[in-house]
Amino acid sequence: MKAKHIKCLAVLFSAMTVLLAACCKDSFDYGVFTGDDINQQKKYERYDNIVVDPSSFKSKQVETLKADGKNVYAYLNIGSLENAQPYYKSYEDVMLDQYDGWPDEHWADVTKEKWQRLVVQDRARTYKEQGFEGLFIDNADVYYRYHTPEAYQSLKSMLTSLKRQGFKLIVNGGDVFVSETLKDGSSKRLYDGVNQENVFTAYDFVKKKYGRQTKKDKAYYERYLKQAKKAGLDVYIVEYRADRKLSKKIDAYCERHGYEWYNADSIELN
Repeated sequence: MKAKHIKCLAVLFSAMTVLLAACCKDSFDYGVFTGDDINQQKKYERYDNIVVDPSSFKSKQVETLKADGKNVYAYLNIGSLENAQPYYKSYEDVMLDQYDGWPDEHWADVTKEKWQRLVVQDRARTYKEQGFEGLFIDNADVYYRYHTPEAYQSLKSMLTSLKRQGFKLIVNGGDVFVSETLKDGSSKRLYDGVNQENVFTAYDFVKKKYGRQTKKDKAYYERYLKQAKKAGLDVYIVEYRADRKLSKKIDAYCERHGYEWYNADSIELN
């Protein structure tokens, strides 16, 4: 074989290697598996950053994942109370309205000291003992639903306590709360990143159908995430059943902006 042909093949092989490596990196940076149980851990080998339901894990499994170089985040519901939780009956007195779309869940009164102790002492201590170093904070949207100064300060107080305990924090959703912390300059002191669901896709809880996000809401989320990134926060996105064409578009979008994203098979994240 002539030297120039060998050189051309080498260049082609190198380009293909870079392309494949880039595809793999974009595909497997981030995964959210809060609907899984411990028997699904095999799939986590392909991801660098994973979010899991801590009730399904034991310390040994967490340490194994960390030893493999993975950042493991425990799901922590900061703003609502789920019927399935073993402590549910003891906290019925902090329940507020039913959570739309989730019949077995109620918003929690985050201003109650009893609730705050559950989150920042009981739950956080348990997850720390399990070996988790990061928390995926869900339902800060409670501030959108119950828009009071007391609720805002209560959320900030809980996040401050969790940060002091050494956790890395990702706030899922909660754009109204997050936007206010961006305005008053407290965001970086309170948490490390934000996750936003359904920037490009959407789920209709009434019709139980997956689809595309509206142009108006998509534009809103894009502006919001850009502001979060500008403030020095890590940005993550979760989409639901994005097809191949849309996935390529999201890949390119996240590559341009330095975001990580996960394409979930279902709203249950299993």
